[in-house]
Amino acid sequence: MNVRIVFLLAVLLPCSTASAKDEDGSWLASGRQWVRGLWQGEAEQWLDRINPALMAYDYKGTLVFVHGNSMESLLVEHRVQDGRESLRMQTLSGSPRELIKRNGRISSNASASGGSGVAFIAEQGTFSRFANAADNKWYSVSLGEKTRVAGRSAQALNLRAEDSLRYSYRLWLDEQTGLPLRVLTLDENGIILEQLAFTQILIKPSADTTEPLRPSKRKVFDSPFKEVEGFKLLATERAGKSTHYLYSDGLSSFSLYVEPSSAKEKGRMHQASINGLMVGDGNTRFVAMGKVPVATLQQALSAAVKQ
Repeated sequence: MNVRIVFLLAVLLPCSTASAKDEDGSWLASGRQWVRGLWQGEAEQWLDRINPALMAYDYKGTLVFVHGNSMESLLVEHRVQDGRESLRMQTLSGSPRELIKRNGRISSNASASGGSGVAFIAEQGTFSRFANAADNKWYSVSLGEKTRVAGRSAQALNLRAEDSLRYSYRLWLDEQTGLPLRVLTLDENGIILEQLAFTQILIKPSADTTEPLRPSKRKVFDSPFKEVEGFKLLATERAGKSTHYLYSDGLSSFSLYVEPSSAKEKGRMHQASINGLMVGDGNTRFVAMGKVPVATLQQALSAAVKQ
């Protein structure tokens, strides 16, 4: 922790109630607010280290993914080649599976449903989505404790959702490089839904000298339905008579599937951090699914059904 901040805390926080009342508490409140601002600024600086670290370092290690009552171990190898990230994953438990992510494209010897851990890393394995969290108004960032992960010193960061429509996160970044070493996903009540953590990792500077390629900015589309607050339509895809809509707030995301159906039906699914809702009104079936609270999916379905 910054020495200046420690000093300020020592001076400001232990003051007696009586002295605070004498000064109407205004200077104490202002002091605390200023200290919190310094803490937030330092936390944002930690987040700013993530993307440069991902392009400056190669790493290989064992990653454990815990979700619900399941636990999976994966061998993860991250490299930078020709200014781009590549990620290779192999399961160390259960049936053998391998997945490679390069240039944003995923190839695998099994379907994503064949292993939830592999699918999870395919979605979030590069950790880039956390780098811009400091500029995301739907989350607040603050410093946590310093500890050790996989034998390395790490700084914890708290990404707290500002409402009940999205999950919160806790990250542990390697103190030396800024690489994420551990991630927790927390529901709207602060309960841990899933976590991933390196149990061992070898980090070395990347040998790639190519100038990192700038990621293309994702286009935001006009949604045919009323959007859930903070979530924008990023992609659409048609498969037969079904249309898939992908919504994101920059950190969390969910999918909405719309297809013809004569059935009147309702359904609900829950697995660890993933929620799913389905409604059929006799003409159309709507399915909303993602790593977001049920309330988010309810709003999405309500808007789609009323459209």
